[in-house]
Amino acid sequence: MRVEALRNIQAERKLSVLVLVTTSLLLACVKLRPLLIVVLALAGAAFVALLVLHPVAVVCVLAFLAYGHVSAAFVPGIFSALLLAAFVAWVIRALLTSELTISGTRVDLALLLYVCALLLSMLFSPTPEAGGPHLLLVAKWLMFYALLVNIVRNERAAVKVSMFVLTGAVLSGVVGLWAFSQERLLVRLGSVFRASGLAGNPNELAIVMITAMPISAYMMGVVRGKLIKACLVAAILILIGANLVTLARTGLLGMLLVFLLIAVRERRHRWVKVGIALFAVLLPLLIPPEFWLRLAGGSLFTGDYSSLVRSGAMKAGLRMFAENPITGVGLGAYLEKSTQYGDIIFPLVAHNMFLHVLAENGMVGLAAMLFLIGSSLRNMRLAERTAAKGSPVFYLARGYQISYLAFLFSGLFTSIQFNQTFWFMAAASVFLLQAARKNLAGQASPRTG
Repeated sequence: MRVEALRNIQAERKLSVLVLVTTSLLLACVKLRPLLIVVLALAGAAFVALLVLHPVAVVCVLAFLAYGHVSAAFVPGIFSALLLAAFVAWVIRALLTSELTISGTRVDLALLLYVCALLLSMLFSPTPEAGGPHLLLVAKWLMFYALLVNIVRNERAAVKVSMFVLTGAVLSGVVGLWAFSQERLLVRLGSVFRASGLAGNPNELAIVMITAMPISAYMMGVVRGKLIKACLVAAILILIGANLVTLARTGLLGMLLVFLLIAVRERRHRWVKVGIALFAVLLPLLIPPEFWLRLAGGSLFTGDYSSLVRSGAMKAGLRMFAENPITGVGLGAYLEKSTQYGDIIFPLVAHNMFLHVLAENGMVGLAAMLFLIGSSLRNMRLAERTAAKGSPVFYLARGYQISYLAFLFSGLFTSIQFNQTFWFMAAASVFLLQAARKNLAGQASPRTG
């Protein structure tokens, strides 16, 4: 036991050093762009080495970079470079050690069917070249998925990855709050400023905030120690504040859904009832006045320009589906064809993930995506039922279910089928179930003296 504890301490130190070095490299690259190629090469080599020494550390840093949009904000492309380096190193290691495995859940099959549906729509599209950038995105997230489900195989690793996801989200939220405060101090005229954090887009930041909230809330049942729990409370407050300053209507509705689901799931806990009630009382006071101005002009019944444009884009999607019901108009073709099919003067996405997939990929694509979503939710539910009540996996499975539902709710108002969260949640459903089953097998195996 003592040897194992020492190994864990060493692993934690390596992880801390890796985070420090990676963050330093990212910040340095902002000023030293001529040395970017050298930095990427060194970072790739470090990832290859660390993948052999401590693979979970690599996955944690990748999750931190992806979920918090840290890579996109500082050095675009570094996440993809590090991901590719880690994936190649993992494949070589897996082939040499015979560690390459299939999770054996429906999610693997669902992912395969979804990718096939995307390729099918691209094959029958009159403009197949439009799907090229989207295929690259799919390939990137599939590599991330493969690393997560093959490296994160136990409870401890699942907790670490979740903490790094939360850390990335909080960092982006802090940047959003700081930027909003600066704008409010400097700009008090005319235009409304909406915080975007490291995501670069207010709606993207809102999605990150509302999907991280349940993870942070249920992490309270995972960690031990008052200091860590106090940090989690601070994280929740940052996520709420950053979500509000995006002035995103989707963000506010999604946040209300998150707290409603938590209240229903944890209705037997008095502290949850008190917290939700306090939140409901304070929320109207916390919402920036700019949000009420935007909300007053943003109703679907007021006929404002934003709503009319979105309505036109959605009508275009319905017309695309009506003409191409089986395979759609083709992967990546929605933006180009929206002006052709809709009463709008400039290209727009559907602002609805499900309609977007239906128009681009047809009934085949939507059916495959719904199968993937259903399989992922089923895995999370199985993980919760399999895990011992009160165990870390039990709480994580509950948190991820609400997080995923909040993300899917956001998909009703924006096209986010290629967002990192969509693919990360599929992977999370697998590694949570793997961790729960491993714990169950460990409890069932006979102890030997």
